[in-house]
Amino acid sequence: MVRRVVGGAEEMGELAITHYRVLRAKGDRSLLELTLETGRRNQIRVQLAALGHPVAGDSKYGAHGDPARRLALHACELRFQHPVSGDPMEFHSALPTPLMALIEGRTTRRP
Repeated sequence: MVRRVVGGAEEMGELAITHYRVLRAKGDRSLLELTLETGRRNQIRVQLAALGHPVAGDSKYGAHGDPARRLALHACELRFQHPVSGDPMEFHSALPTPLMALIEGRTTRRP
């Protein structure tokens, strides 16, 4: 679990909690499963960068290089309660080809 509050003593930030699990690691790359307990703007990007492990392709938060030619961050599952009806909502999305190639140790070639 990662807990991060950004801001100085005079400026308290909002608590951001992310649970993570390493699914696969090879060399300097890891595939993580992340579950957000809170939903802050750029929460995953900020927390991983603060740990010294920015998301691949995320030059704003310290990544060097862009092996997938995109931010290597993907929401494969989203679950929440509908704000009006209260019904549970659930959405799934397959991993995009450039990210699958990155996991398999390949990089996306420019056309």
